[in-house]
Amino acid sequence: MGEVDDILDQNRATQPEVEDEEEDEEDDEVDVTLLRSNMDKDADENDGSEDEEGREDDEDVDEEVDDEEMDDEGEDDEDDEMDIDEEDSGQEDEEDIEQDQEKGSEANGVEVDLKEDRANLDEDGDENKPESDGEKEVDQREGSREGGDALEGIHNYYIQMLCSAKIASTYNIYPTAAIPIQTDVNAVAMSKGLKYLFLGGSDGYIRKYDFLNTMDGKLSLTILQKHSLAESIQNAGILVSYWENEIPQRRSEMKLSKNNKEYEPKVSPVYSIEVQSECLFMLSGLEDGGITMQGVRYMEGTIGHYFKGKEGHNNVVNQLKLNGEETKFISGSWDKRILEWDLKTGGISNEFKGSTSEVSSLEMRPLYSTVDVNQVVSDIKSNKDEGEDHNSDDDMGSLFGDDDEDNVGEDKIPEDRYEKLDTSAIDEISRDTLNVVYEESTFLTSGLNGSVYIWDRRIPTGPALNLMKGPKVPPWCQSACWCMDGDRVFAGRRNAIVEEFELRMPSHPSNTLKLPAISGPVTCVRAMPNNKQVLCASRDNIRLYNTGSSPNSKGTAVPFLIVPGHHGGAISNMYIDPTCRFMVSTSGSRGWQGNSTDTTFIYEIDLE
Repeated sequence: MGEVDDILDQNRATQPEVEDEEEDEEDDEVDVTLLRSNMDKDADENDGSEDEEGREDDEDVDEEVDDEEMDDEGEDDEDDEMDIDEEDSGQEDEEDIEQDQEKGSEANGVEVDLKEDRANLDEDGDENKPESDGEKEVDQREGSREGGDALEGIHNYYIQMLCSAKIASTYNIYPTAAIPIQTDVNAVAMSKGLKYLFLGGSDGYIRKYDFLNTMDGKLSLTILQKHSLAESIQNAGILVSYWENEIPQRRSEMKLSKNNKEYEPKVSPVYSIEVQSECLFMLSGLEDGGITMQGVRYMEGTIGHYFKGKEGHNNVVNQLKLNGEETKFISGSWDKRILEWDLKTGGISNEFKGSTSEVSSLEMRPLYSTVDVNQVVSDIKSNKDEGEDHNSDDDMGSLFGDDDEDNVGEDKIPEDRYEKLDTSAIDEISRDTLNVVYEESTFLTSGLNGSVYIWDRRIPTGPALNLMKGPKVPPWCQSACWCMDGDRVFAGRRNAIVEEFELRMPSHPSNTLKLPAISGPVTCVRAMPNNKQVLCASRDNIRLYNTGSSPNSKGTAVPFLIVPGHHGGAISNMYIDPTCRFMVSTSGSRGWQGNSTDTTFIYEIDLE
């Protein structure tokens, strides 16, 4: 029993040692499993970092992994590492490009497959690179090119519509919108693309209307407003804003309020307005002879400049015309003066002398005219000289031998200035302003005394031609206009007739359009693009006359069509847009005799 007890004591003594060894083995197994799990996690993180960070992580993996550890881990790990080394050795030249690609994709939160990127590297290698300044400039140019293409399309549309209007046999003109205004409207203007319509009234206010939305029917007339109008008129004008036509005053002339911060503005009736195509500014004529430049797009109604001076007009300015480049403008006044102003300097650049009456209309000559005004002037002078020589006594000469004294004071233009403007490459509608392009070297004016003058801007000392009115025609001409070919002129007279003049024979009218005697004075005339018809506005109606027929022949039908809408009152303006799709007529006396209907009509024109 003693031996058994000794054996048991030895077993009890060795039992803790065995248990300690088993615990150590178990701890070793746990450490091995933890190590393997950590290695697996590291491998997974390295794989993910390859997809997210690209070549940088691949290089870090290559530096951290040792060749001896790869041999211990087994043949499978060796094969994987060999594949990675082969791929790394084959893509050393593409390292920087792939870094930029993977950074751009990481910034966008997009996982990029390296194999697909390597396959498509030659085609789309620069897709994910940040845009450089040169690329941004290219994008800006492409954007401006798209805007230019849109403007080019609009310009081509305008040209096509004008060409269609030229070949039309007649026009169907009917009113669709009306703008009731409780005052005379003396002036009208339109911005680029028919965006805004501006009306100037005798009450001293300039009103701005949304023309496009008006024609779209966004606002309708009330039942009371429709009562006295034609059935086709349904739309009302959409008023956007309005402001006073203010006359600048000196501080000593102002009537200040008690706090000396406000003053009572001095307002002038609006007799003429002209707006810049982009609505950057507006020119307005005043009753004291001044011309104000007012803001439209910015600081609406604020006066930016005052064209007056000692050499300016001293009476009502009722005519304003901007040139095509919108850098100069011509003004006509009741003081019988015609001035040309420079918008850059604000001063007078030219004065056209020789007008004998208050200027009632001023129109630039259309393009593609065939008659040379200077040639007509020279032919008239030569014919006059031949007649005088034929009637004079050949034996009677000058006592002093100074036959050239008769020509003293006559201005002559150098021969190179007689060259006609080459208009073959000029579009009839401007690409920048979308307005009709005119031959600005020649313009006409009419006066209340019945005079109709043709002016050459190169000879400011006097009119080039004087279109003489016919016999028994009273001295009155409130409106005159060019025909679309630029070779004929129409002048409205007080005795209900419209005289037609040929520039080749300016001494007498070539044709006379007679309106019914009850019509009264012709207050406004406007030629149509087909070069055959002319709109004649009188006190009772607006008539579309056909100039090709002979109104003097007996037994023929009446050669005109009545345009509905207008009823009574004087027509102050008739505006026709460059595409001949719309017409605007205003009613007002323009400061002369007559009354108005207090309504502005907007017409649509259909080609037939």
